[in-house]
Amino acid sequence: MHWLGFSLLALGLWGVWGFLGKVAAQHLPSQVVYLLAISGHLVVMAYLLAGGIGKVSWQPWGVGAALGSGLAMAVALLCFYEALGKGPAAVVVPLTAIYPAITVLLSAVFLHEALTLRHSAGLALALAAVWLLSK
Repeated sequence: MHWLGFSLLALGLWGVWGFLGKVAAQHLPSQVVYLLAISGHLVVMAYLLAGGIGKVSWQPWGVGAALGSGLAMAVALLCFYEALGKGPAAVVVPLTAIYPAITVLLSAVFLHEALTLRHSAGLALALAAVWLLSK
């Protein structure tokens, strides 16, 4: 599958994830929602391990970044479910969904990726969209 197909699949699944997370947070404490939600990762991990991931070059920076990424995602997910349990999904989900803005800024500063006028306009529109959705 082409990158665009995977991107659209991720988009759809993240939409379902946010919706089901809100439903779960209405009925369970956020910590329980978190524990149950991450058990879905075990299924995917088992699938990947069973199928093999081939020969991997374990570069220290790559391993550290992957572990840091997982830790950031885990803590963010716990915070997300806590926010869903206390706030409206119509605001929590769009607000947390502008996380790519952080990625864009960090990539510009630390990876020296270009931050174009178009990127800046996109970030401004994303912030405006969250503001509009929160009203």
